[in-house]
Amino acid sequence: MNNSKPYLLFFTVLIISIFSRFFLLQNQSLWFDEGWSIALSDATSLQENFHKIESRETGDKYQPLYYLLLFSWRSFFGESEFAIRSLSALFGVGSVIIVYFTCLNIYGKKHAFWSSLILAVSSFSVFYSQDARPYSLLIFITSLQIYLFSNSLKDKQNNKIISQVFLGIFTAIATFGSVLTLMFTSALYISHAIVYRNFKEWLRWLIPSVIFSSPMIWFYLSSPAASDPTATAVTRTGLPIIQNIMFVLYGLLVGTSYAPPLEELRGDNKIDILLGYWPHLLIFFIVIAVIFIALVKSLFRQSKKRKYQRADYLFTLILVTSFLLTLVFALVTKINWLPRHSFYLCIPLFILIPSAFLHNYQEKNQPQSQREILSKFAKIATVCLVIMNIYSNFNYYLNPIYGKDDYRSAVQYLVKNRDASAKSVLLLGQIRLFKYYGDSSTLYIPPYILATVEGKNLGEKINRATNNAKTVFLIINREFYWELKDKFKTQMSDLYTLQSEESWRYVKMYEFVRRK
Repeated sequence: MNNSKPYLLFFTVLIISIFSRFFLLQNQSLWFDEGWSIALSDATSLQENFHKIESRETGDKYQPLYYLLLFSWRSFFGESEFAIRSLSALFGVGSVIIVYFTCLNIYGKKHAFWSSLILAVSSFSVFYSQDARPYSLLIFITSLQIYLFSNSLKDKQNNKIISQVFLGIFTAIATFGSVLTLMFTSALYISHAIVYRNFKEWLRWLIPSVIFSSPMIWFYLSSPAASDPTATAVTRTGLPIIQNIMFVLYGLLVGTSYAPPLEELRGDNKIDILLGYWPHLLIFFIVIAVIFIALVKSLFRQSKKRKYQRADYLFTLILVTSFLLTLVFALVTKINWLPRHSFYLCIPLFILIPSAFLHNYQEKNQPQSQREILSKFAKIATVCLVIMNIYSNFNYYLNPIYGKDDYRSAVQYLVKNRDASAKSVLLLGQIRLFKYYGDSSTLYIPPYILATVEGKNLGEKINRATNNAKTVFLIINREFYWELKDKFKTQMSDLYTLQSEESWRYVKMYEFVRRK
């Protein structure tokens, strides 16, 4: 490459990452999980904000950093959807920049271009860069850990102490960001010990991280979840673990908008739905198989570029070890293991992929034509992976069947069609989003409150809760989770007539009129 080309490639990747993360940022409604982010960052001070998070025994208690940052961000930049989500978008762009310079530091310019390009278009990263949730921040911190840790690969000792101290600081920040990062940090040090086998050097990197992270480790170990991992309120798995594993790998590599929409896979006809997308899935398996085979072959061959190959060994071990630790975590806690719970895997994974075709780890006596054929196929497969992610992104941007919960449209319809005598009730969903979109009169009666209302069935309970209102709008978000989904109409029919039904993405609304 000439001197100007690397800078041109870097700025090209940077522009792609900015465009992909800010394009149509406010197009979709805030959804259920984003409503929790707003609710948990509602406060008058950071102290009140932290107390609100710490007092809840839910999964969010163990990833407090984002909500504290979002509280400050909202204070400066306002309450619009663009403003709220732009924090995640900026962290997404930052991750791409850090991965570029990490690979430049270890492998060189070509590798830096490819790894950063894969992350720039990654549908997994783009989705969470447009989501007001902690995961883009956590990917950013993970990439910073990798960048600082990459200095352990250098033979020279100059300035390593600075990297070791800063790694300790950012490891502590990562631990404050999410308990899940403990598995990634553990994988870093386990992998370094196996690959480099230098105990003194290993301790120099480990000790600052342990010292700086000890307060948060103590906080996690003293929490109720440490003695009973199932005590914390999180979504528990209903799937065989092998399905979770396959979904995690698929989601990390091409996002969840590449093939079937997730909503279509909730019925009993999953196999038929998947078969309907067989061309997409066949391409996916071929592309991943080619990249995987090329990577495995490169790792088991001797190389003149031993520095590169040892780095590949390290990143492979980081990837495999952190994956296995997360698997154990999922089995112990019975959490519904999703791609977002393995956010840190995307960094070593995307750093590794270009090694399948860039560094030619082949034996000297192998014929040139055979030596290059696999790397050429791996390069084509990587280009296909980039295209697949771009396709997945545009499905997410433009195809409503891949969209988020549409609270915005539901509230707009409700405000327009509900007269002064009517009542509206949210039975399942995020009430904070109703207030966010301008409706503060809807009653919130989730199952645990509904159980305390007098009445022998839903109709009587709703009648009592709404003070005999003539017209009642019932709103349910993600109805497939609701235990009354198959019988609520029958239970309402004694007192009410179903007047109309409206449906938006993951949100349903039923208008009932009292019988005379």
